[in-house]
Amino acid sequence: DTIAVSEVGSLDLSAFVPDRISKPAKYFLAANVLNGLGNGVFGVVIQLYLMTLGFGSMDLGSIFMMNSLGMLLLTLPAGVIADRYGRGSVFMAGMIATFVAFTLIMIGRSIEVLSIAWLLLGLGNATGSVLGPLYSSLFDSEDMDRAFGLRGAIGILSNAVGSLVGFIPPMLVRSYGLTFQRSYWLVMLISVVFFLAQFPLYYRAIRSSPEPEGNGMGFRFNLRSKAVVYKFSFLYTVQNIAFGFFSLFPYYVNSRFGVQSDALGALYFASRFVQAGSNAAAPKVAKRLGSVKTISLALGLTVPFWLMFPFAPSYLWVSAIYVLRLFIGSFCNPLMPSLFYRLLYEEEKATANSLTTMASMGSNMVAPKLGGFLMENVSIDAPAYLGGALYLVYASSFYLLLNQEAEKTHQSSDA
Repeated sequence: DTIAVSEVGSLDLSAFVPDRISKPAKYFLAANVLNGLGNGVFGVVIQLYLMTLGFGSMDLGSIFMMNSLGMLLLTLPAGVIADRYGRGSVFMAGMIATFVAFTLIMIGRSIEVLSIAWLLLGLGNATGSVLGPLYSSLFDSEDMDRAFGLRGAIGILSNAVGSLVGFIPPMLVRSYGLTFQRSYWLVMLISVVFFLAQFPLYYRAIRSSPEPEGNGMGFRFNLRSKAVVYKFSFLYTVQNIAFGFFSLFPYYVNSRFGVQSDALGALYFASRFVQAGSNAAAPKVAKRLGSVKTISLALGLTVPFWLMFPFAPSYLWVSAIYVLRLFIGSFCNPLMPSLFYRLLYEEEKATANSLTTMASMGSNMVAPKLGGFLMENVSIDAPAYLGGALYLVYASSFYLLLNQEAEKTHQSSDA
């Protein structure tokens, strides 16, 4: 049930790809492709579609906040149930919530209906907390960086391809006389198909992988890895508040430069390839510098780019800054979850992941609303300044909090 993938012809891929990929892992990665395609399509048009319905930045922040609320409500119960009783039933519940959510998104026009839709989407996403622990359990510890690098690269490249669909709405407007609202709606329908098609593959991955043994504690738990959970929860909170700016990035460039989905899709397509390269190279860099130093350095180097956005005179300059910041910051993407899961006990992974996700969702509830408020009441560039300041805190805190934890991991693995 495994395939060796370390070499293709004369090309040695051992620095980037795990030595062996099991059948459940292949199902997982195939689903990851569909997820990336769906997110690529959805991300490039959803904010522009909602703007055609008459919503402003604070409205968008309020709607997107409901996704975080839904995740906050269900993430911990989903993780605990998955660790105690199995992942399959948790994931099935999420599939149902997600289907209803997308139905409401496609038919909704009011802020009330769309808020309910994003709340349900958050409930569905909360059950996805089983996926990270599942994926980590499919690989040995020494393969973890490469496994998450591969997952990230596949998802990002799929996302890039999906973002090219952003060229379709302007073409439909020019060639067929459709409104932008109708064109965006039709493209969103494509994303829904991708999202729904991923679920059977994820479910196959869950069913064909071994379930963690329950510990018989019901909903009572006493994590041995609680210090790790506290530290990552704090760090993700800082990160997500900073990302209030990028959660409204399509609104930002549309308001400043009148950008539509074709130009936004081109930027996302190019940036995702750059991001995939960083994801693939990160394990090799981390092998030389160490995961904590690589992550902290990458986070710190992104700070100047945050502060450049307000001074960019055109969309071309904004795009260049966006790509450069993403290239540097994306070295962190596979290394953070890999480090996190290496610091956890196997039977605690879903619960611990749920706790850190809850902290993330708490800050995610604040971030879009705060970003929208700052854009409307202070300056459209204010969230970028805030993001730069917070990332300086993020980079220094990451090193100070986790350098000793990483050393403990190396010591325990050597024992």
